[in-house]
Amino acid sequence: MKSAIALSLAALTLVTACDDSDDEGAEASAAFEEAYAQLELGKADTGGCSGVVVPDSSGFAKRLALTFDDGPNAATTPKVLDVLAQHGIKATFFINGSRVKGENERAILRRIVAEGHILANHSQSHLNLKNVTAAKLATEVMGTDAILRTAGVTPRYFRFPFGSASCSGMDYVKTKGYVATGWHIDSADWCYAASSGYCAPATFQYVPTGFRRDMLGYVMSQVKAKNGGIILFHDIHANTANKLDEILSELENAGFTFVRVDDVTTFPKLNGAAPAPQKWVGSGCAKDSECNFASGAASATCHRFTPTGGSAELGFCTVACEGFCPDRAGASPTFCTSLDGGLTGRCVAKSHTTNQSCAAIAGTEAKLASRFIGTSSAPVASATVCLPK
Repeated sequence: MKSAIALSLAALTLVTACDDSDDEGAEASAAFEEAYAQLELGKADTGGCSGVVVPDSSGFAKRLALTFDDGPNAATTPKVLDVLAQHGIKATFFINGSRVKGENERAILRRIVAEGHILANHSQSHLNLKNVTAAKLATEVMGTDAILRTAGVTPRYFRFPFGSASCSGMDYVKTKGYVATGWHIDSADWCYAASSGYCAPATFQYVPTGFRRDMLGYVMSQVKAKNGGIILFHDIHANTANKLDEILSELENAGFTFVRVDDVTTFPKLNGAAPAPQKWVGSGCAKDSECNFASGAASATCHRFTPTGGSAELGFCTVACEGFCPDRAGASPTFCTSLDGGLTGRCVAKSHTTNQSCAAIAGTEAKLASRFIGTSSAPVASATVCLPK
């Protein structure tokens, strides 16, 4: 981990504040590594003051919000917009006001808004705002605020450069009506851009060796690990613009869908709404999106069925399994069995007092079922579980 001194130096010499170079420099690397440590290693500052930690941490159900920082760039941002249009995806663009130098950039802002994307504030000069005076912070925030308003929007979302914020800085942006917006997944595109597609360990130590020349592989590994969330890209990098179509196609093929950061279903806490009730194995449902949980990389789905003698279709939440299923405190215990004649395994609720011996799971009754073992080392077993009547 880089030292706090190295992190503070980021405010002095960030390349993104002054040109369109692909290499943001060693100081920026230190700041991004600090952000990674807050997200992945739990080393966030005092609760509520981190500019990178998002209050919604799970329940994404393979939904992703694409965000792009540091633009606009007259050469690369239009390419990014073209790719997004081809895929029918809406994103969020956190701009630096200092990059809006003339009519070309203002036209890009208008295009972003016209095509249904969110235009958001990423400060004026991309300084490390954790280390500036209160007066400088106000200039950095409100200078870009004015530019956004001339583009016809009332800005709502603010992202601290590198996710680096102080408690006083966080308080300030909130008083200006902003929602501080971090990310769940750093694509590390800034690192891959620094050396023409190679992410060097000295630039970003947290990329595994096998992904050093494989930005697509790294992005997919991170997205699958989180099962969705907010992902950070930068539209100023040619490497990102050139790789984006391939990345989006791979994500789509893997079953991920796309939302904006203002999607209350996916990010309720970020947007000031009460989170949706957390479903679990055996919870009633009518569609897959209502089963807002996962087991490892497997997203929950809704098993729909029509009970014997019934006319209405019912459903309960389940998730793929081999041998074993996870349990959750306060919920019915679970068991791995098959719902398709032995082809695949699915977690179901055991008959238990918490579900009134299956009476609380509409359309089911207690039945003896065999364990689905699959490729696991689980022993042969059976249990009384809640299955469709």
